Amino acid sequence: MKVPKTRLSTAMSGSARETEGRVRNLFVKHRRPALALVMAVGFAIGLCGSLVACRVRAADGVARLEGLYDPTDTYLWENVHQELLTCINGENGTLVTGHYYDDYPHCTLAIGVEDVQGQVIGPVFSTGTTGGRPQVSTFQKDGVDYLLYTVNGGHQGSTYGEAGLIAFDGTDFTWVWPVEGDLRQQDSKAWADYQAYWEDKLALLCPGGVELFQQSEDFAPVYPGDKQWYFSQRIKFTQEETAVPDEIMDELRQVLEDRTRDQDNPWQASNTSAQWQIVQVTPGEETLCGQRYTLLASSVWSNADWLGMEVLKGEMNLILSVVTGTEEEVRQALWEVDSRKETETLLLTTASGRELSVEMELEPLDQEPDYLAVEQIRVYENGRLLQTIGAEDVWYTGYHGFDGLFVFHGTSLGEPDLRDLNFDGSTDLGLLSNYHFPHNVSYGWFLWDEAESKFTFSDVLFSNLTLDEENRQVVEHIRGDVGRPEEAVYIWNENGTLEQISYRQLDW
Repeated sequence: MKVPKTRLSTAMSGSARETEGRVRNLFVKHRRPALALVMAVGFAIGLCGSLVACRVRAADGVARLEGLYDPTDTYLWENVHQELLTCINGENGTLVTGHYYDDYPHCTLAIGVEDVQGQVIGPVFSTGTTGGRPQVSTFQKDGVDYLLYTVNGGHQGSTYGEAGLIAFDGTDFTWVWPVEGDLRQQDSKAWADYQAYWEDKLALLCPGGVELFQQSEDFAPVYPGDKQWYFSQRIKFTQEETAVPDEIMDELRQVLEDRTRDQDNPWQASNTSAQWQIVQVTPGEETLCGQRYTLLASSVWSNADWLGMEVLKGEMNLILSVVTGTEEEVRQALWEVDSRKETETLLLTTASGRELSVEMELEPLDQEPDYLAVEQIRVYENGRLLQTIGAEDVWYTGYHGFDGLFVFHGTSLGEPDLRDLNFDGSTDLGLLSNYHFPHNVSYGWFLWDEAESKFTFSDVLFSNLTLDEENRQVVEHIRGDVGRPEEAVYIWNENGTLEQISYRQLDW
């Protein structure tokens, strides 16, 4: 069979992108590919505003999709499936978006307008991919209906894609981003500019718009090294306020990319990027190690793959848990994440003989269960709650390391340090404040205040300390820059704070 030369056939090239284009031209008469599944209607609403649904009788579905598909002149393999993604009712017509795919999988996104009789009028926009699914979302702004789409695909370890924002005036549609004009006119400047724009970019839907990624010039899919896509910016198309600021969303995207580059990605492959689109981020409680955020993401390749992540965002971004599976499985796992929390109780005695029970609420970190983040501390006396220590009770401005508060089981350095740090006769509480151990490991200290009947955060010091009770001095043992031992000596001044009185290098 002679394969027809399409308007987008390319010359022979060694690049994976153009190789995919040549293969794709055997089956689909379009330039490039599509992305992940349309999200559940509820998530489409959450992503980009109010969804404007069309009133379609079930019996009309097949005919409607076939009517939209026929003008695309698209070539798919046998056993073609089709689904209606969304439609928007206008005054003189209906904007219809359909998804067509075979078992290879090749797939095509088609967008067109029906008249009041249900007949497709005017040219239809279509674009396709291998391996992905189109993703769409709709919203209204200033009385205008908008359709946002992303279309991503993959080939031999590389991914690529395109996206656009369409404005529908009730009769016809046009592009407003990333270019302005009609892409159905493929000899237009808008078409050329659109193709050029997506040569080195990729977009994923996110709440309110898209996350834009820039391609690395050093990426080579068959060799280990630089990842293909780096998060660049978030483009918002809706003005609605979100529960999570953009700067936090940016950091969480980076946490997600770092965590899933070589594991827990839909391909289960190494050196992947931009494979999860963020559907929802929910802020949670403020803890001693940072504020909790729950992240829910869906795969750009299949509606069957979802990811959930619990993150503590503080001095460091700490991952508490990562779960993958179906949407239902991931949601259930995130709902049950509190079951991983545990408590540890310490018994302390004050100078006046009061017996205190210090209860720490702990949660193990992802893949490092011996590291537990201290999320909250409660102090009891005879079963009565005296104090709850939270994030607002801890501050730090010094040069010692401080990543949060932790307990590390397995070595003495890492366990809570219970000593009378300020020589007043009451036991004080020191907690590990480094995530992983540098040369000089830091502890944050809480001192018991008898007059206030509570613990007060005091300072951060290198451990293991020596307490010189005779001279009432606190001595730090420090490893210097070249490994040479050093020593810092402190006293408690009349204000009840530590004051350094000497610092010296010791003999090897």
